[in-house]
Amino acid sequence: MKTGKILRIALSMVKSNKLRSWLTIIGVIIGIASVMAIVTTGEYFEKEVTETLEGFGGDTITIVASTPFQITDEEFMVEDSVVEGSGDLEEGLEENSENSEVGSGMITEAGEYEVEAKTSTADYLEPESAEEAELTKMDVFTLRRIPAIEYINVNVEHGTELQFGGENVWVWIKGVDPAVWPRIIKKDLEQGRMLKAGDRNVVVLSNELAKEGFQKEIRLNQMIMLNGRSYRVVGILAEGGGLLGGLTGLFGSSLYMPYQEIYSLSSDEDSPERERDTYSSIEVKLYKGADYNSSIQEIENKLRLSRRVNENTQDFYVNSNKEAIENVRKLINGLTAFLAFIAGISLLVGSTGIANTMFTSVLEKTKEIGIMKAIGARNRDIMLIFLCNSAMISLVGGIIGILLGTAAVQAVLFFLSIKMNAPFEFALSLKATFIATFVSIIVGLIAGLVPAKNASELKPVDALRYE
Repeated sequence: MKTGKILRIALSMVKSNKLRSWLTIIGVIIGIASVMAIVTTGEYFEKEVTETLEGFGGDTITIVASTPFQITDEEFMVEDSVVEGSGDLEEGLEENSENSEVGSGMITEAGEYEVEAKTSTADYLEPESAEEAELTKMDVFTLRRIPAIEYINVNVEHGTELQFGGENVWVWIKGVDPAVWPRIIKKDLEQGRMLKAGDRNVVVLSNELAKEGFQKEIRLNQMIMLNGRSYRVVGILAEGGGLLGGLTGLFGSSLYMPYQEIYSLSSDEDSPERERDTYSSIEVKLYKGADYNSSIQEIENKLRLSRRVNENTQDFYVNSNKEAIENVRKLINGLTAFLAFIAGISLLVGSTGIANTMFTSVLEKTKEIGIMKAIGARNRDIMLIFLCNSAMISLVGGIIGILLGTAAVQAVLFFLSIKMNAPFEFALSLKATFIATFVSIIVGLIAGLVPAKNASELKPVDALRYE
């Protein structure tokens, strides 16, 4: 029997029982739409979160100073002596309170004793001031000797007041190396230019600060005041794209300037200016193709030797944003797979409905099967007819489910974009579309396999006698 004739017979079987076929199709639609919506949403948010984290420096390695916290034996000795001293103090106070009835002179002595005891205890408990760890030029020189490192950017962070248009706003400033920062930053420009070597008294603003920080928008080449000093705006960064794009401006720095300018921004008259050539953090970018893990290990080893520390006394911390991004991606993928598996259970229900429909069709078409076999139809032809019937039902349900699932995702993203005041982006997962289509056909074929096999094995004489 020709393929075209097999398909026409299968299609006529679907049309002859429209109600039953559509009830079966609805079960497939629900399963496919659920899987499609969950997988598409998961992939979309994975992309958004990854782009947001990369906006903070996805492929950079950050080094920060971190004073190690240690508890010495002397601290335990102090605690023990305080406990013992408190017991003696209580006994002395009780004795003095009993002698207070004799005369007022004893009360005075008790009071003096109490004050002296407290004073001596407080002096004994006063901790020694620990020297705070810092990153210096020597660390930069050490990092430059590592072959895998392409760029090194130093950051000096400081908070201060920004004056513009008669308004004052507290901003967080990041001083950067103007010769390196534009090469490693993951932000785009909306207006102006990035910082460059030799810049003085210039700044680059985040989009959020320029447009929403003041009642009047800060424009390119306008002057702003930082602690009474004038700075010219030479660039305004572009707003982050997507639903989570604004988070980089919310949690990141609002203003960027050459790090040499930061040292003179301290506004406290009582405190000296920040010591020069000390940094809040150091950012490192590796050459393309460099071994990430071994490079991090080499950075730690070289800095330990340079700073004369070991693993226990290490006074710096190496942070890899790449690892954080990978962990977040694994978490989102795992959650998406779990939810897709739960939604996929409805596909099992849909496949049960297809199998039930096929068994019923075999019973209804038994006499017709006998006639087709009597005029020369082979077992293979009968089996293909019923398999095509079940595949058509599942394919129609899969296509409608894909459309409904995609529409549901777009509706959710549209309302989220309105709530978060972000531009709407159409999201469609080609992987989810392919998987949903493939699964819907496979489900139909598997569900119709046993009924089709039973139909193909019917003997023509028995089939013609069937009532």
